[in-house]
Amino acid sequence: MALLHLIEQVSVVGMGGSTAQVMDVLIDGDRFVGLAPKIDLSTVNLDERTDGRGKLLIPGLINAHHHSHDRFDKGRFSGIPLEIWMGLYNPPSYRRGWTAREVYLRTLLNGIEMLRNGITTVVDDIHFGGLFEPEVVHAAFQAYSDLGIRADVSVAWSDKPFQEGIPYLAERLPDTLKGTVSAHAAARVLEQWQELARSWNGRVRFVFSPSGPQRCSADFLQKTWALAEHYDRPVLIHLLETRIQALTAAKFYGKPMAAYMDDLGLLTPRSVLAHGVWLSAAELDLIAERGASVVHNPACNLKLGSGVAPIAQMLRREVNVGLGTDNNNGNDLNSMFDAMRLAALSNALLDQDEVCPVGALQAFNMATLGGAKAIGRGAQTGSIEVGKQADFCLIDLKTSAFTPLNDALTQLVFCEQGSAVRDVYVGGRKLVDHGRITRIDEEALMLELTERMPTLQGRIQGGQGASDTLRPYLVGAYNDCLADPQMRGLRYSINQFERSRRGA
Repeated sequence: MALLHLIEQVSVVGMGGSTAQVMDVLIDGDRFVGLAPKIDLSTVNLDERTDGRGKLLIPGLINAHHHSHDRFDKGRFSGIPLEIWMGLYNPPSYRRGWTAREVYLRTLLNGIEMLRNGITTVVDDIHFGGLFEPEVVHAAFQAYSDLGIRADVSVAWSDKPFQEGIPYLAERLPDTLKGTVSAHAAARVLEQWQELARSWNGRVRFVFSPSGPQRCSADFLQKTWALAEHYDRPVLIHLLETRIQALTAAKFYGKPMAAYMDDLGLLTPRSVLAHGVWLSAAELDLIAERGASVVHNPACNLKLGSGVAPIAQMLRREVNVGLGTDNNNGNDLNSMFDAMRLAALSNALLDQDEVCPVGALQAFNMATLGGAKAIGRGAQTGSIEVGKQADFCLIDLKTSAFTPLNDALTQLVFCEQGSAVRDVYVGGRKLVDHGRITRIDEEALMLELTERMPTLQGRIQGGQGASDTLRPYLVGAYNDCLADPQMRGLRYSINQFERSRRGA
């Protein structure tokens, strides 16, 4: 039986404007059914009534690009470029043999951290290594289902060996260290993806994720997009995260990476392009024309030294942009408040000669409706509107971040760090009650993780030998790329996009 819940006289942002409005908000079951300065209750029998005075109601934040598989790798490194990091610290670089229970626990832990931070929807792109064991894979989906959060979960795959995705690496690696992927394995992955697509298509949903255009064959990519069309799901893919990847496009395909994808028919409204740090002005025009979305990951891009994505250029072209936190060990913080602040601050570097168009409102929109639109859930969540799912957070305005209260939205983006989040709802269900997780026994979870942690950390450290063996070859290939003559035209993104912006 649906419950009728009224939140009275609460300040609301997320209805389209930048100014908070004091409203009555009426929720019937899982949806918003009333938004007004004052709702007539003469014919309404309420089940629950909440005093919203002194609180800010915002749409649930949407983490539109994330990887939970390295949840136990937080704090393990700093100052390493992505191409080297992927071989040394990214868990797929060596099998760890996670059990279904361990995957379930790490996903719960990850989800709890996000929920407390006001995240109600996550797009989790999980690497499981080789062919997937169904029990292990389903454990991640089940964890999100039990937690109550909205989740789009993918099982990432590349049908090319790792060394074929980075220039010069295949030439440097000895044959004993080279990976292989069989055509049979790729075909089996496509079958498993379809099984997952049929099994998970609700609040928790399977989505497709070929890792990157340079890491997958054209045939595998086109088959993936065909499946996504058939099952009506988005496709997540990493695109031009680094300068090395821009060089990769030039050396492997003789054209920009987005143009290569477009030639294959892969730029569509269901394409979710993670990063896009090194997209050119012409590529941005193409993405805008095709209606694809970009997900900005400012923290990870800064930590890995990848650069600053040209978000202002995207917004000027009306490209839809979402926001993400990316990897646990490439960011270390699952905070969309941190992501919003960095998104607004870092783009000032790209537009120094005029008022930067990426301010508080733009960053907030990326963290809410932009992310929802990117994954095809824009009609369902991402804003406070009658008829939409009641995914929202209540934030305490009687805190230092909002004292004095000059502008709720600006202070939400630039002052708040998540500590003022009090209650979090997904589909009208309260999942965080004044900081307490309602659907999971968190104390029991932490106790079990504490008991298991020595074994888990031992397994993590046990793979370090394989990483150390790869290190000189990764560093050598990276330096070869930097010395490549074609790199001379790929200058740091700030300079590149200052030039392209002025000429656009």
